[in-house]
Amino acid sequence: MATPSPKSASTRPDVSLLVVTGLLVVVGFMMVLSASAPTAQFQLRDSLFFFKKQVAWGALGVVAMVVGMAMPLDRLRTFAKTGMIGTGLMMIATHVPHLGVSAYGAARWLKVGPFQVQPSEFAKLALVLFVADFLARHAEKGWRLTKELRQILLPIGGMLGLVLFQPDLGTTLICAVTCFALFWANGTPGGRMAAWGIAGVAGVLVHSLSTPYQRVRWLAFMDPWKYPKDIGFQLVQSLLAIGSGGIFGTGWGQGKQKLFYLPIQHADFIFAVLAEELGLLGTVTLIVLFLLFAQRGFSIAGRSQQPFHQLLAIGLTTLIGAQAFVNIGVVTASLPTTGIPLPFLSAGGTSLMITLFAVGLILNVSRQSRVQLRLVQPGEEAPW
Repeated sequence: MATPSPKSASTRPDVSLLVVTGLLVVVGFMMVLSASAPTAQFQLRDSLFFFKKQVAWGALGVVAMVVGMAMPLDRLRTFAKTGMIGTGLMMIATHVPHLGVSAYGAARWLKVGPFQVQPSEFAKLALVLFVADFLARHAEKGWRLTKELRQILLPIGGMLGLVLFQPDLGTTLICAVTCFALFWANGTPGGRMAAWGIAGVAGVLVHSLSTPYQRVRWLAFMDPWKYPKDIGFQLVQSLLAIGSGGIFGTGWGQGKQKLFYLPIQHADFIFAVLAEELGLLGTVTLIVLFLLFAQRGFSIAGRSQQPFHQLLAIGLTTLIGAQAFVNIGVVTASLPTTGIPLPFLSAGGTSLMITLFAVGLILNVSRQSRVQLRLVQPGEEAPW
């Protein structure tokens, strides 16, 4: 039977993933405009300030997505180690006076001219690239050599430590879960995975109980209504916003909790604004979009026959999907509060740009997978 030409196949990325991404970005622009307008008008006398920044970063993100979709993936692998080193230096620089910018008790930003960038967003991408490249090159080893384990685990531990030191437990957990998924996809033995999982959970508990601000977050999570005026204030306002939306919502732009009640309403807690204004139907639609995104990402990984491409798509899909899951869990008081943005929606230029670049890389994998596709003969099992 006929085999599609590589040239024509290689120019067609996964359209479904592209459409879902476009819808999420558009919804994000709408919600940033609605959630940030009152605060921007009051503080900066420009109700469109945050919206214009988000659109500008979105435009850069589209360029980054096109670059990610077009660049040779094998050439990208050559930056795996240098990316980790460069990102690590950026993380360290956040603690350098006049370079690092602190907010909400954390040193997570770097000042680059008139812009502020968040190195931890680059760290997520660097980790996925590094781990995917290393595991793809050592897949046949079966993960039995201590030397190789040190070569991969020490850089991962170092990067996670730098993120945690900011401090940013949420991003640390997201990165750890993504690396865990990559090891699992690579066929790491179940006993070793279980041991790592138990050690990770124990480490999180010890850190949470020994760190004052984490203990406060746990108290607020356990019963926010017991502390409605201090440590539970944000969660209470978030739950009020979600409950006020009902099934159909109050209407886009008509929410009340964003009017100086709900803190960080256009960033980490933008899902609460969406729930109030678009209601249950809006939140379910958004969750379905994220589920479709994850399904397409993992499907693309499953179709690829190159280990690095598979692992890259799995890692990036897990990274984006896990962030969405954790953010929605935090906003709905299903998980303890942590500073994780909602991908595509939360205001934050670095996050949006890096996320769109990651989507470009997944689309790149889909293009490469299509080159390998051929029509299967009757009775023949598909290679994927």
